[in-house]
Amino acid sequence: MANDVELLRQWRDGDNEAGNELVRRNFMSVYRFFVNKASEDVDDLIQRTFLACVEGRDRLREDASLKAYILGIARNQLLMHMRRRERRETPFGPEEMSVASVYGSPSRVMADREEEKLLLQALRQIPLDLQTIVELYYWEQLPVGEIAVILEVPAGTVKSRLYRARDALREQLGAMDIPAQLQRTTIEGLEHWARALRDNMRSDPG
Repeated sequence: MANDVELLRQWRDGDNEAGNELVRRNFMSVYRFFVNKASEDVDDLIQRTFLACVEGRDRLREDASLKAYILGIARNQLLMHMRRRERRETPFGPEEMSVASVYGSPSRVMADREEEKLLLQALRQIPLDLQTIVELYYWEQLPVGEIAVILEVPAGTVKSRLYRARDALREQLGAMDIPAQLQRTTIEGLEHWARALRDNMRSDPG
C-alpha cells in the first residue's frame, strides 16, 4: 500500500485515484483544523487546501509527516481567507488576533458536555496561533516538532506558546459568567475536555 508521500507524488502526476485516497486519509484532520475557526467557510477551505497540495511543487521536509505538510497549507489558506475577510490596512497577525474577532462566536462543532462547549468558546477567543497549537496537540496528537513545521517557528517557541495557550484558556474560562462549579470542572479538566472534543468532530455536523 502506498504511503501518503507516494500518493501525493502520484496525484501530482495525474493519478486521480491516488488523490482520492490521499484526501480520504487526511480529510478529517483538515476538517478538524477548520471547523472551530472558519465555521461557515469550512467546505471551501478544505477544497482549497487539497487543491493547493496537488498544484504545489514545493519539496516536503524530511523531518515532518505529510499530515504536517497538509496542515501547514491549511493554515496558510486560513490566514489568507481571514485577511481577505478583515480587509484591514494592518495585516492580520495570528499571534494577536483571534477567530472570534474575525468570524464571531458560532462554531459547527457538536459538543456533548457543557465543559466542551465552554472550551470551544474559549478557544475562539484566544490568539489564532495559540488556538491552533492547542488543537494540533490535543486533537491531532502531533509532536512539538511537527507543530513547529506547521507554524513555521522553532520547536522551543511551540513549547512556550503551548504553556501560554493553556494559561490563556484558563483566563478566558475564568472570565466567563458561568456557575463556579462548572467553571472549576472545565479549568481543572482542561486537557481531558480538549481531548474529548476530538470525538465530536464530524464532517457533517448538521
